[in-house]
Amino acid sequence: MDQKGKRPVNPPSLFNSSALGFSQAVRSGDTVYCSGQVSFADGLEAQAREAFTNVRTLLAYAGANMADIVKVTMYSTEVDCWARTEEIRREFLKPPFPAVTMVVVKALAGPKLMIEIDVTAVIGAGVG
Repeated sequence: MDQKGKRPVNPPSLFNSSALGFSQAVRSGDTVYCSGQVSFADGLEAQAREAFTNVRTLLAYAGANMADIVKVTMYSTEVDCWARTEEIRREFLKPPFPAVTMVVVKALAGPKLMIEIDVTAVIGAGVG
């Protein structure tokens, strides 16, 4: 791969985002930028778990893993999201933990959505 270029990352097992004009993730050099991942499961915790599972799928397809995550942004319609998703975050994110931002929003892109998670990963950052 051209280290200065960018490569779309669209695993066939996830939503076909290219039909809507965006990529699930983009890899540029050793950095992977993931679009926000959501789930239509019932309940915040189930949505968070599936969104993190989607992130793991994206990263694997790009040649990265969860340990390579350096930044997580979580958007939620639920004020108590941070506390309710702590156990789930610990299932997917291990020390040394990435930087995390939690943003409470009025609404997400669909009325059933309660959480959206995007990440940035640097391939090899988790080695050490």
